[in-house]
Amino acid sequence: MKAWLPDVSEHQGKINWEKLVGKIPGAIIRIGYGDNLQEQDDKYALYNMAECKRLGIPFAVYIYSHADSDKHIQSEIAHTKRMCKGYEPVSYWLDIEERSTSDYWRKAAEMWHDAFGSKAGVYSWKWAFEKHVRAGRRWVCAYGNNTGKPEKEYKPTLAIMDGWQFTSRAVLSGIRGYCDLSEWYVAPFASAKPIEIKPHRRVVTKKEVAALIMRHLCTHNAHGYTQDMSGRQGTGTETIDVYGKKYTIKSGDRDCSSAVISAYESAGISCGGATYTGNMKKCMTGTGNFVWRSMKFIAQMGDTYLNEKSHTAMCLSAEPDVLMEFSINEKGTALGGKVGDQTQKDDYTGESHLAMYYDYPWDGILQCINEEIAFVLEEDGSITYPTKDDGFTAEEKKMDIVAPDKSDTDLAVEVWYGVHGSNEARRKALGGRFDSVQKEVGEISNISNFIAASRSYLKKHGCKKLIEH
Repeated sequence: MKAWLPDVSEHQGKINWEKLVGKIPGAIIRIGYGDNLQEQDDKYALYNMAECKRLGIPFAVYIYSHADSDKHIQSEIAHTKRMCKGYEPVSYWLDIEERSTSDYWRKAAEMWHDAFGSKAGVYSWKWAFEKHVRAGRRWVCAYGNNTGKPEKEYKPTLAIMDGWQFTSRAVLSGIRGYCDLSEWYVAPFASAKPIEIKPHRRVVTKKEVAALIMRHLCTHNAHGYTQDMSGRQGTGTETIDVYGKKYTIKSGDRDCSSAVISAYESAGISCGGATYTGNMKKCMTGTGNFVWRSMKFIAQMGDTYLNEKSHTAMCLSAEPDVLMEFSINEKGTALGGKVGDQTQKDDYTGESHLAMYYDYPWDGILQCINEEIAFVLEEDGSITYPTKDDGFTAEEKKMDIVAPDKSDTDLAVEVWYGVHGSNEARRKALGGRFDSVQKEVGEISNISNFIAASRSYLKKHGCKKLIEH
């Protein structure tokens, strides 16, 4: 049998577990991240474990790993044991996602299994298990379109798998806002019947629309590759359906950069006049819609990989790790091909196509930080266009997590302007978001990222709060 299982962290705020009794088979609770330091504990881990224990809800735990050495994984193991002392998790999961530490994942998994034995498992993407972690229990994430419900075409094809995390957009009674949900196949969780997911409004951002437009360009045979500036896009326009909303794009062929740029622009995200790979970084970060990230960053749907000299591709999903690109025409050249994709056989072949992640090599990632809403899918399938709304009801917005209407990047901008004070005052002001915001403070420390983040902040929130400080 299989069941659906939520995993939660401080980002869900204070959960009303009593509302979940009898409705979920159990839960997976984050206990923290990284080294055995109190400031890296999950704000609600002890509360969540205590409530589950009190109410008889079986639970597993996980820790987000940064380990890149024996010393670090030993500290993460000690962190987990300290947090779980006095509780009885049914299993212990090591969450490995940091691409920069992937060379150490295999050793980290081995030491994790040595520490927790048959109760040990690893959470990551399919490609991580195929390339880095060969044995042991597996909890695999693959969202697809991330609609809140499982989409079978995106289910990972691994022979051994405890669970499949299929969305980060589920809505359950007792949990405010969205939460992650997994389809589980192993006892004790799999012994329960699947829970019901409440119908809910689904926010569709401009960033998601851009990615889906790019996917159409890469998988529809009307769009092939060319660098011919005069004949690149042919004549006329084409209409793309995104969840029932219509978007218009120019017809014809493109090269790698014009495809990415036109996808963003068609979705309503300015690229600042970018025209080729060589000026994409400068132009796009200058709009406030993008920030430049190193390859340590894990690109998400709608972010773009860039080699400034010769190539670019947009990320379709991090789980599985898929990118979208225009590569070469049917003659194996950049010019002289016919309009349309003459070599396409399926979504993963052709002049434009999807591809499993590979290192081109990329110089870095243009993270799209534009969080503007394109539209909202209502429970009845209709489309609405709120001007300022995150898709949740007024009650769901009453989260005891700091500033649910602002991203970590927004709060990092406020930190740079002194809004939240320093040291303990800042820690108190930011609460459970302190560590993630502090990490973002470092990410925007260079001038170009700071300018881009500040422009994005001013566009969304104005300057009043910053001027006051």
